Amino acid sequence: MERERDLTETAGVEALRRAAVLRPLVQAYLAGTGSLEAGIRDAVWELGASRATVWRWIRRLAEEGGRTSALVPQKRGRRAGTTVISSAVEELIEEHLRRYFLRRERPSLSRVVLEIRIACGERSWQAPTRRTIQRRLDAMDEREVMKAREGARAARQKFGPVPGTNRANLPLDVVQIDHTPADIILVDSFERKPIGRPWVTLAIDIATRMVAGYYVSFEAPSRLSIALCLTRAVAPKAELLPELDSNVPWPAQGRPRSIHVDNGRDFRSRAFQTACAEWGIGLVYRPPGSPHFGGHIERLIGTMMGAVHLLPGTTQSSVAAKGSYNAEAIATMTLSEFDRWFALEICRYNNSIHSSLGCTPVAKWEALSGEMSGDIPVDMDAFRVSFLPSEQRQVRRDGIHLFGIRYWADALAGHVSRKDGKVVVRYDPRDLSAIWVELEGGRCVEARYRNLEIPPVSLWEYREAMQKGRALGKKGSNETVLAQLIHQQRQIADESRRLTKAERRSRERRGTLKDSIRSDPPPEGLRPVDTGDTSRPLFKVERW
Repeated sequence: MERERDLTETAGVEALRRAAVLRPLVQAYLAGTGSLEAGIRDAVWELGASRATVWRWIRRLAEEGGRTSALVPQKRGRRAGTTVISSAVEELIEEHLRRYFLRRERPSLSRVVLEIRIACGERSWQAPTRRTIQRRLDAMDEREVMKAREGARAARQKFGPVPGTNRANLPLDVVQIDHTPADIILVDSFERKPIGRPWVTLAIDIATRMVAGYYVSFEAPSRLSIALCLTRAVAPKAELLPELDSNVPWPAQGRPRSIHVDNGRDFRSRAFQTACAEWGIGLVYRPPGSPHFGGHIERLIGTMMGAVHLLPGTTQSSVAAKGSYNAEAIATMTLSEFDRWFALEICRYNNSIHSSLGCTPVAKWEALSGEMSGDIPVDMDAFRVSFLPSEQRQVRRDGIHLFGIRYWADALAGHVSRKDGKVVVRYDPRDLSAIWVELEGGRCVEARYRNLEIPPVSLWEYREAMQKGRALGKKGSNETVLAQLIHQQRQIADESRRLTKAERRSRERRGTLKDSIRSDPPPEGLRPVDTGDTSRPLFKVERW
């Protein structure tokens, strides 16, 4: 490399020397005035070249507009791009490279070289060398080669331009939302046995890098996850912080003007798009195969998971990083404990110096908040409900039927059996005891169980109970079977908890008794009481 650079510099110096001698002659040549013989003789003597060579340099310098690069000494031999093999062999090499090398199976170049040589031998042509074939491959577009062998995404990530970054001037101009499985195994709150990894939904404000909201659940990402994450992002954190026993500032609140999301089904649903339009939230989808459009939320997820990797039961980011660490055996945290820890980790993040800001996200928010108008929906329940999962149902004489359960509200009386179609019914899968019915004018009415014997139940608990009911051959309406099974299941669960607690207390009691048993006589002042002695006074015992 050093030798090539020295040769290049030497060629440049030689070109400057030639140009300095020949430029006056070029001007006279172009002007066509006077004889150039005297000047040609001097140039031949000064440059040490023949008279024909000097004339060739003069014409070349004139054709290139006087540019010095026209006089750079050229290498001897064939010019770049000159081929000595036949056009038929060239076509054969081109065909084999494109047909057999540029494939997703990624065959080796040695295999393709062998096939080219065999094909040339069958045609009695002189076979090209490997170096010749390698040069033909190097001359191809590197992006097209990678696209054919590794896919469009790999080629786009390496060669594709990044047109810009997502920028926002004020808080809530742009909020990015995404889901991720947390890199940790959690345990149940009863037996403390591992039950799997939770999902985390996060929302980050681009202008301030503030984490605006989050939601943790064992359920796969859904519209419910988005609804609860958005609700937490929009609502003031005054009620959440006391639950965390924390007084650090978390000022993020208000309706975002636009949210950036990926192309998941939960974000693409018509109901989600309608809810965003209802509240004036712009919806921007990430272009497929363009991860840099979601760079802020991706980096936030990476930062949060880096903190999770310090917890007991972490799965790390890969199998290689995990090594021999037995996450399930060491897992100790329940979902509620992890939820609280995660919220505190967000508070720590929001109050730490951010490298791209030079200050904390909280400080950035407070510095820009004077230029924004906080827009918090007056009815946060209505905001949350509008993003919940929904179904369409007819209002019947006995109410609305959803999942085989009947719901009723007095406000529905005027809509029974109307011919104007079905109504939109929204529900919270965590609690099916209430639903919300959208009536004319966007008015939302809450309806509750018609059968008051049914306890509040989640959708997952309901489906599990109905599945057990069918297995047991129970007959009757869904409501009757549901009420019986749920009461039985919860009674069994409560009894098992009491027995387990009693066993733990008994075990502790037995351990205490073993430590306290002594062969020594009882201390002074403690004597056994003779309950057969009728002369002793009797004490009144209250019966509760």
